[in-house]
Amino acid sequence: MKARCLLGLLALAACQPQSQRLLLLDLQLSDPIALDATAEPWHAAGYTVEYRRFYPHLTRDDLRRYRGVVLLGGAEPERSSDALSAGDLALLGEWVGRGGVVVFGYAGDGEGFLDRWVMNRWLASQGSGIVIGDYALRDTTLRPAGALESQPYAEPAEGTGLRDPGVAPFPFGRNHGLLVSRQEQVLARTSAAAFVYPPGQPAAARRGAAVTAASRVGDGLVLVASRHALGVLGLESRPGDTPLLDADGLARTRDFLIALARWTRRPAEWAHIPPARAGRRIVLLDSPRPVSPRPPRLAPPAHVVLESLPAPGDARRRATPPPPLPWAPRQPLRALWAPLPLRPGTFAAPRRASLDSLLAFLDVGGFNTLIGDAAAWAADSLHAAPWERDAIRAAWRQTVDQLETTSFDWIPAIALREFRVPVDTPARGVRGDTLAAWCALDSRLWDQALTPATRQLARLAAGAPDLIPAVAIDLDAAGVGTDSYAFCDPAWRAGLAGLPADTALGTERRERLRTLPVEQRYDTLLDAGLLDAYYGALERAVARRAAELRGQARRLDPELAFALRTTRFPSDWWALGLTTGLAEPGSAVVLLTAASAVRLPLARLSAHGAPAVHALELVPERLPAAAWSHLGRLVFAAHSGFWIPAAGGTPGRPRTAEGPLSPDSLARLIRRLGK
Repeated sequence: MKARCLLGLLALAACQPQSQRLLLLDLQLSDPIALDATAEPWHAAGYTVEYRRFYPHLTRDDLRRYRGVVLLGGAEPERSSDALSAGDLALLGEWVGRGGVVVFGYAGDGEGFLDRWVMNRWLASQGSGIVIGDYALRDTTLRPAGALESQPYAEPAEGTGLRDPGVAPFPFGRNHGLLVSRQEQVLARTSAAAFVYPPGQPAAARRGAAVTAASRVGDGLVLVASRHALGVLGLESRPGDTPLLDADGLARTRDFLIALARWTRRPAEWAHIPPARAGRRIVLLDSPRPVSPRPPRLAPPAHVVLESLPAPGDARRRATPPPPLPWAPRQPLRALWAPLPLRPGTFAAPRRASLDSLLAFLDVGGFNTLIGDAAAWAADSLHAAPWERDAIRAAWRQTVDQLETTSFDWIPAIALREFRVPVDTPARGVRGDTLAAWCALDSRLWDQALTPATRQLARLAAGAPDLIPAVAIDLDAAGVGTDSYAFCDPAWRAGLAGLPADTALGTERRERLRTLPVEQRYDTLLDAGLLDAYYGALERAVARRAAELRGQARRLDPELAFALRTTRFPSDWWALGLTTGLAEPGSAVVLLTAASAVRLPLARLSAHGAPAVHALELVPERLPAAAWSHLGRLVFAAHSGFWIPAAGGTPGRPRTAEGPLSPDSLARLIRRLGK
C-alpha cells in the first residue's frame, strides 16, 4: 500500500484515512483560482481537500471515500449554473446517516434562490431545525472600510468551544439570517444592529442573527453557512465584499474558519448540538424551477479529474513584491478611469475645456495615467458614418496634442458594450433562451468589432509611442463570457472541434452532438465527463483569437501592451482565454479589478501561461476620508498600483463615504496614497 501511495499526489491523497479527506463541490463550477481560499482553512485544519470541478454532484463512491463534503450552492435562477438534484438529496441523507459531515454553503444576496429553497426542504425533511432566510443581512453602524455593502461582522456564539474571550468580531462576507429551533445550534452570530430590508417593506431588525448553524442528523453533522462567508478570504463574485483595511479582522476570520473546520473533525465536541427531530418526506413538486430527477451515479464519469486544493507548493505567505508594469517597471500605476469627451458631435472648444479640467484633477491627485473609453467603434466604417469617423479621428488628434504637453500616459479603452449586437445573433443561453448579447466565439464579435477597434487604437498608439503605452479592453458588458453563453451555437461548434481525440467520441456521435438542442448540451457533456475538455477547448479558442488580435496590434506598434478591466478576477474560460492570448513572456497583461487578495491567483495565472500584473480598484464612495492615508501600504505592497473608476473620480461629482467633496479635496486625499 505504501508503495502505491508514493506514485503521485492524488494517489497519496487516496491513502489518507477517510476521516482526513474532504470533497469540495461547487455547483457554479468555479475555477480553482477562485476556490483556493475557501479550501485553505480546511486544509490548515488537517483535511486533504479534493475539488471535483466538472461533476459537482455526489456519487455512491464518495460515501466510501470521504468523511466530509463542502457543497457550494448554485446561482439559479438569477444566474445560470448547475443545481441540486434529487440524487444529491438522497445521498446527503445517506451521508449524515453514516456519520459524515455535510457543509452547505448557499449563495445569497441576489442569487441562488433555487438551491436555498431546495436545501431548506431537505433540512426540514431531516428534522434539522435550520432554515435559511430569504433576505441578506445589513448593518449600517459597523461598515467595513472599503466594502461595497454594509455587511455585519460576525463572532462565534457562546458555548460552542469556538469562542475565545475578548476576541473582536470579524468580517464574514454576505449572509442571510438563519432561523434555528434551538439556540445551541448557533455557531456564529452577526452584530446586534443587523437588519434585513425586504423589497417594498420597512427594514426589520435581526439582532444577533445566526449566520452559521449546525445540527446532528443521525450519526453525522449538517453545517450551514453562506458560500461568501466560507470564501471571504479570497476572490469574491462581487466587488467590495472584503474590507480593504481590516487585516487584523481577516486574520480573525481565518482563525475562526480553521477552528470551525477542526471542530467538524471532533464528534465529541458536537455533544452540545441538539439532535435532529424526527424526519419527514421531502416534497419538491412546488419548486420554483423543476429539480433534476438525475439519480446518483456509482462513480463520477471516467474523464472527470480531482484537484487538490489549495494548490500544491502554495507560497501565499511569502512576502513577494508585486510585479512591475510592463511599460513602467520603476513606478506603480496611479490611474483614473474617466470618460473622455470624444463622442462624435462634441465641439473642439468644449472638449479642450473638459480635458483641461480632467488634467488638473490628475495633477492634484498625483496620477500618472488616464484610462477611458476612446469610442473606437466610431473609427471604423463597419459601425460609423463617414462624418463620425472623421470626427472621432479629429478628436483623437486633439487629445494626443493636448496630452503630449503633460507627463501623463493615456490608455485608450475598447468597451464591448459599445458595439451593437446583430439582430440575428446566435447567442442562446444554456436553457435555450435567446440572449441580447454577443456569443463569445461569434466571428462577427472579433472580425467586425474587436479586431477593427484594436487595430485603430494600435495605429493611434504607434503615432504617439511615448504617450500611449497600452490599449485596454473593458469586459464588463452584458454576459459574453459567462456560462450562460458557453453553449450558444458558435461556442458549441468551437468547443466540439477542440475536444481532444482521446475522448472516445466517434464520428457518428460527434455529428449527433453538433445538432443537439441548446438546452440538452450541458447535461450531455456533464454525464459524459466532457465538460473539462469542452471548457478547455473554449478557452483555447478564445486565446487563439486574442493572440491574433495581439499579433495584428503589435505589427503596428511592437511595444504595445494590453490591459483588461473586469468586475471579477479572471477565472472563467472567456477572461482566462483573453488573458492568456494577450499575454506573452516578457509582456504581462495588466488586470484592473476590485480583487484585493491576488497574490495566489496571479501565481495561478502565471502557471496557466498568462503572466499578469494587477492594479486595485479604489472607489472613493466606499472609503472614508481617513482611510486614504493608510491605503498606500496595502496598494503598493500587494498590487502594481491602483485605479479610480469614473464615478468616484470625475471632477464633476466627487464624493467619499462621508459625502460630497470638492474635486481638489478628493484629489488631495488620493495623493496621500503615495505618502
